[in-house]
Amino acid sequence: MNVLQIVSQQLKEAAYSVAALEEPSVKYLAFEGDTVLGFVLAFPNTQSLIKNWRSHSQQVLKAAQFGLRRAEAKSWNAYLILLAAEPADYGASITLSAIEEDLTGTRKIARAGVGNDEDARAALLPLLAIQNAPQLDAVDMASEIRLRTSELPTDLVDAFVGGAADAAILQMLETGQ
Repeated sequence: MNVLQIVSQQLKEAAYSVAALEEPSVKYLAFEGDTVLGFVLAFPNTQSLIKNWRSHSQQVLKAAQFGLRRAEAKSWNAYLILLAAEPADYGASITLSAIEEDLTGTRKIARAGVGNDEDARAALLPLLAIQNAPQLDAVDMASEIRLRTSELPTDLVDAFVGGAADAAILQMLETGQ
């Protein structure tokens, strides 16, 4: 399975609409969600990505220009995802980071070493829903409020935590207790 097929499956599982498209010299995916849209370009290696990403992305964005205009607010959340199947060396990794920092036209995700589902998921994390809900312990709100309001009078905090009437709390505030 190639990189575009892997990414297509993952985007579909994340509830994005995905289409495989082609321009004269580039095959790519277009995807769209409720608030995000973008394009995925795959390259065989990092050198090819670094050399061709700009010209290929210009072709893709030119082909999609009218759709991007119709997308209105969503076009502010447009992504260009550039993936290389082979891993990058240190120098290429630095260049990929520089590509990501280029916010001209779209936000960018540039990754190398994307050859399987796990690698693709890691590259797509900014676009995927949170995978694990946080586990929060129960909190004793009264104790938490007392801890965070240590500079207020104890009687006032006790009245607030104890459910005193708003009028009584306001009166305590006005009298400076």
